Amino acid sequence: MGQRLEWLIVTALLLVPLHAAAGDGPMEKMMHELSVNMARINEGIWREAFDEVAQAAEGIAEHPMPPLLQRLELLTELGTDAPRFMEADKALKAAAVAVTEAATRRDLEEVLIRYQVLQQRCITCHTWYRDKAAASGQTAWDIEHE
Repeated sequence: MGQRLEWLIVTALLLVPLHAAAGDGPMEKMMHELSVNMARINEGIWREAFDEVAQAAEGIAEHPMPPLLQRLELLTELGTDAPRFMEADKALKAAAVAVTEAATRRDLEEVLIRYQVLQQRCITCHTWYRDKAAASGQTAWDIEHE
């Protein structure tokens, strides 16, 4: 059950940005909160506000899960790709924890390095999902709203 739950979290996180503008549901809200935390980290870095950076990164590492029904729908859609999403979620959380730890030490250089890794984790997953949609001859919007 633990891996399944992790997979559902990752699935929800990676699919929502592609249609966030389409609605105001729980997944869109969750992705918006992740986006806000990424922006807070960025702003905190510029101001060397390490407490804010740590707090925002912790919010990403401990992101909330979407409602059960949406997690189950996503599980069905992803099928055999579930393990890839579970690994991506673990990597995202680990990267966010690393940013938190560097900010707690007030180590700006390390924060910058770890934040770059965190950004790459996000972008890699979003790109993968976009490419998956394109390979199937659909847009990400089509897959989300079948």
